[in-house]
Amino acid sequence: MTRSLAYIGSLVTLLALMIPTLSYLLVNEHPEDVAPEEQRQQSHGFVLLLIFIGLLLILGPEFVYLLDGFKYRINTIFKFYFQAWMVLSLAAAYGTAVLLKNLQGMSKGIFSGVFAVVLIVGLTYPALGFANRTNNFKPPFFGYSLDDFDRVKAENPDEAAGILWLRSAPDGVVAEAVGGAYSSYARIANYTGLPTVLGWDNHEGQWRDSLLIGNRRQDIETLYTTPDGLTAQDIVAKYNIRYIYIGGLERSAYPVDEGKFNNLFKIVFQQGNVTIYEAP
Repeated sequence: MTRSLAYIGSLVTLLALMIPTLSYLLVNEHPEDVAPEEQRQQSHGFVLLLIFIGLLLILGPEFVYLLDGFKYRINTIFKFYFQAWMVLSLAAAYGTAVLLKNLQGMSKGIFSGVFAVVLIVGLTYPALGFANRTNNFKPPFFGYSLDDFDRVKAENPDEAAGILWLRSAPDGVVAEAVGGAYSSYARIANYTGLPTVLGWDNHEGQWRDSLLIGNRRQDIETLYTTPDGLTAQDIVAKYNIRYIYIGGLERSAYPVDEGKFNNLFKIVFQQGNVTIYEAP
C-alpha cells in the first residue's frame, strides 16, 4: 500500500474506472419501474462487469500473488494480465461501437478522428511485423516449415538421424546434457517424446519443489564425466536410464569420458559425432 501511495498514478487510474463501474453494477432497479430505453441500456451491465473484472485482475496482483520459485510476483502478473487484456479489449470494442453510434456533431467527429488515428497506429504492427518475422517472406535454407525438426535435419544430419532412431526404438528414459531455458538443452526429449532425467532445470525448479529435482543436474554431469564405471552404473540404475545420448551439445557441455560407456553398455547407434548407448 505504501508503494501504491508513493506511485499513485496507476492506483488513481484504476480506482477512477472501478468506482463508477461498480456503482452502475450495484444499481438495483425493478424491471417494471424501468423505462424501455433504460431497459435496453441494461445490456451494458455485462460489459461493465467485464471492465470491473479486468480492473480486479490488474489491481489484485498489486497486493496478492503466488509465492513461487522467483519469490516475487512476476508470474502472477504475467498470467493475470493476459486475462485483463482480453476482457478489457472486449469492453473497449463494445464501448467504441456505442460511442460511434450515439455521439453527435463535433463530439462524434473528434472521437472518430482519434479512433481512426489509434486504429491506423495499431495496424502498423501486423503490417510491419509480418515482414520482420518472416525475413521479408524469404524462407531459411530449409524452406517454409512449422516443424523445427526440418531445421535440425538441415543443420545437423547426424543428430537428426539419432533422433529418428530413438523415435523408432523401444521407449525408455534418455540421458542428455542438462542446461538452462530457451536453449537446445532437452532437445532429445523434445524431438522424441521420451522422458529425460531433467530438462530446463531453472524452469523445472519454478514448478516443482527443489527436493523433487534433487541432485539430478549434478548426477547427469557426473554420469558423463566420471571415469568410474560403478558410479555411472549407480546413476543409470537410480533414474532407470535406458539410453545415453552423446552428441555435440554433450561434448561441449561436459568433458565426456566415453571409455566407461564402451566397457559397460552397448552402442546401438553411431553416426558422425553422435553415439547412443543402451543400458542393459
